[in-house]
Amino acid sequence: MRLYSDEWIAAFNQAVAGLELDAGVSFRMLQVVRDSPEGTLQIVLSAHEGRVAIERVPDAVPAVHHAEPAPQVTVSVQFDDALALARGELDPARLLAAGRVRARGDLSVLVRGQALLVATTARLGPLTAETTS
Repeated sequence: MRLYSDEWIAAFNQAVAGLELDAGVSFRMLQVVRDSPEGTLQIVLSAHEGRVAIERVPDAVPAVHHAEPAPQVTVSVQFDDALALARGELDPARLLAAGRVRARGDLSVLVRGQALLVATTARLGPLTAETTS
């Protein structure tokens, strides 16, 4: 299943449906993925009211003008690294430390959302194995 395709996003959202979140966890994170086979992609990960989901922002709609609240943090990554992360082949902290992931905005969102991201990753087992470029 191609990373960030409609099918992949639907499978991701299904895998994390029912994930129990602390009611106080609420954030929006924009992931800008450079150099994908389709060019630059914008993916929004949101956690709100006990629900986590991702969506792809259409090319014609900049994420900052999207109908939802603006993301508090933006993470920028190369497609190959995003693919390796989605397959569970790379550790996000190592990528960040190596400077291969750039983050700007409210970095405390990443800290607050770390447990959520770990819990989300744990639910993606079959999807990680099926993810392709």
